[in-house]
Amino acid sequence: MKRAWVGVAVTLLLAGAAVADRLRPPQPVEPATVHASNPGGVWACPVMKLAGANGWLHLFNSGDDASAVRISYVPDRGATVEQALTLAPHRTLTAGTPRAMLAADAGAIVEYAGGRVTVSRTVSIGGAAGAASCDRPGGATLIVPQGSTFTAETQLVLLNPGAADAVVDVALLTNGRSLQPQSLSGRVVPARHRLVIRAGDYAFDARAVAAQITTQAGRVVVDGILTAGSTADLIQGVPPSAESATVASSARGGVLFGVVAIGDEDAVGSGRLLAFDGASTFPPLVTSLAPDTPIVSAAGASHPGAIGLAVESSTSPLVIGARWQVVTKGNPGEVAMSTGVTPSHEVLAVLGPPAASGAMRLLIANTDTAPASIDIVVFTEAGPAKLPQLQGIALEPGRSATLTLQGLSPSATVGLQIRSSGGRVVAALEATTAAPTFTAYAVTAVPTENVPVVGVEPDPRRGVPAS
Repeated sequence: MKRAWVGVAVTLLLAGAAVADRLRPPQPVEPATVHASNPGGVWACPVMKLAGANGWLHLFNSGDDASAVRISYVPDRGATVEQALTLAPHRTLTAGTPRAMLAADAGAIVEYAGGRVTVSRTVSIGGAAGAASCDRPGGATLIVPQGSTFTAETQLVLLNPGAADAVVDVALLTNGRSLQPQSLSGRVVPARHRLVIRAGDYAFDARAVAAQITTQAGRVVVDGILTAGSTADLIQGVPPSAESATVASSARGGVLFGVVAIGDEDAVGSGRLLAFDGASTFPPLVTSLAPDTPIVSAAGASHPGAIGLAVESSTSPLVIGARWQVVTKGNPGEVAMSTGVTPSHEVLAVLGPPAASGAMRLLIANTDTAPASIDIVVFTEAGPAKLPQLQGIALEPGRSATLTLQGLSPSATVGLQIRSSGGRVVAALEATTAAPTFTAYAVTAVPTENVPVVGVEPDPRRGVPAS
């Protein structure tokens, strides 16, 4: 009997609590306590070095917070080598190849937590050198333009920076055809590994060939290595887009622009050359451009110097790039390359040793119909500097300019934050080195608009981002 009364009391107590809870006004929802407190990201560099040669990573933290960085050097054979470092805010840094990686072909994965980090690399390729910005994983379709297998060799290097295997289909585009060999369909790129493909094994004696990499699962980043005679350079794989621009230099040799349309329709749009004395038409895009037909066209200007190409298409998307010759007194000709990107109001570029800062030049073009007012902040290991000659630069619509960097330490790693009010811009940082041989190369400035920011928690055991 006593147990029954206890049961009745408990029931009444719970019922009363339920009524009181219904009558209580609703309480505000508490915010989630689990959040990513260290925004960061990942950069991938499929080609960071070749066997028996050196490679250099150039890092630039343009953010207001320090960045915890982990570099993973990914060889084709052997174990991955990791390097941890802290990059202070508003500083730059060049990291050389670890001694353990000297004998290997390798790529690099750069993960960071905190700050805003941009990464590029310089690679020794035979007696020459190449340079390019690294890239963020993303894009289901990537295109490597400007390739050739006619008295030249083009290699494709795919790097999977993810934690799961990626599956890709590779096609070679030349003369209006899309070559899709069975052996390049459904290729697996293992997690945090590379895959190397020789374009010449499938497309023979093609003066102009582009590669199309389509991911069926996962995401990869792609580089091309173009070797022609004594010259060599890196070609970045980029997603096709309806609008793209690039910039080169005619100051010390000829300029070639490469264009390829991707899709089932002709690319219908416009192409404009951007030079010191204004814009003019780009003949190959006066009419439509057939898909899967890479073209290479020479371009020049009445005033030697920076020259850009801006293209738009209302139908099939395009991919463009530039290749230019650099000849100096007493040195043989060399080439440098730039990649087509979407014009932006803010772009970032970084480059460092072995190039000396005095041998760097900034090539910049205004792709819009509005004037641009440009301010450039220069960052080095010593911190930021606003050089007077790089503030308030006026650049009229459709024009380009060449800017020099003065007053910096010769061995500085140079990071540039380029901001434009008015017209959008595209830029490339060109450099030459004299030792051990004369060589030239360039890195394309990275647009900062619409850059995804991810949450990265640092690994407390190492002080670097957790994988």
